[in-house]
Amino acid sequence: MYRIGLAVLGCFLFACGGNDDRKDDEASTAGEGDLPTAFTRSFKELSVPYQLTDTSLLKEEGKDTLSSRYLSSLLPDSLVEQAFGQTTKIKYAPLARFGGKDRNAYYLVKGTAGGKKAAFLLSFDKEGNYGAAMPFLVPDKKEATSQTTTLDKSFTITRAIMERSSGAVIGEGKEVLAYDATEKRFSLIMTDLLNNDAAVLINPIDTFPRKHKLAGDYVKGKKNLVSIRDGRYANQLLVYIHTESSDGECKGELKGEFLLTGTTTAVYRQGGDPCILGLTFSGGSVTLNEERGCGNYRGLDCPLEGKFTRKKEEKQKESTKKANRPNRS
Repeated sequence: MYRIGLAVLGCFLFACGGNDDRKDDEASTAGEGDLPTAFTRSFKELSVPYQLTDTSLLKEEGKDTLSSRYLSSLLPDSLVEQAFGQTTKIKYAPLARFGGKDRNAYYLVKGTAGGKKAAFLLSFDKEGNYGAAMPFLVPDKKEATSQTTTLDKSFTITRAIMERSSGAVIGEGKEVLAYDATEKRFSLIMTDLLNNDAAVLINPIDTFPRKHKLAGDYVKGKKNLVSIRDGRYANQLLVYIHTESSDGECKGELKGEFLLTGTTTAVYRQGGDPCILGLTFSGGSVTLNEERGCGNYRGLDCPLEGKFTRKKEEKQKESTKKANRPNRS
């Protein structure tokens, strides 16, 4: 009887101990590209725009869990440590999935450790290959602040923070990011620091070569930019476009190679992408014209169009100091 009891207990422990192993094995079962089938099935697909607040994240108590081993292989240690102060013993759960099929897919994951919670966004291409991850929302410990992160219809991420005192808003700040499929990373495109009224638009191709005669930065206000740099080939231009209305509700963004179709014209046209976007140069300006189907890169009823004026390039001042010459004896 004693031996039978030990045998039953051993089988029970083996079965329980095997649950985590099976979860990791299922998570490593190939789906498409780097995406395991068990991982994708854990997420509920939601539509954009989507918004997550720090309050809702802290209250969220999902029962489903994801493989820590699999997610640890994707999430950089520096990103996880910044959120939790540790890189091990993190429990992960699915929050939502966006996009997919003919475009990039985004998976929103909740992490929990030591009483802290954070949400991470992971990007995969349409073949299921992993691209990059970023902290979507990491609640702070300040009672006076509230945080909100939004994923809009063009899959641009806006992380906003608001500070209150005695019920009144005394400060606001935000960061705007977008996934760059070419570089496989999330790039910061604009930042508006808390308690700082000046919003700064960050150009991800600013440091790229600009020897072509049409290369330069063309602007319209502080939040609308058409930046042009040298392409990989003589008949191409590398272009970054960011448009935004004054109230911040209407946004658009695109980064890609434009084909020169003449001395003053260029067009964005890529296989498998319905978007056709034209550029027409005249004097010190460029006119942007959305010819067809660029809804993936902008908000609803926010066409990529308008006239942008070339910004004068700042030249470094030549030093007026004369070099010290050695004395001749």
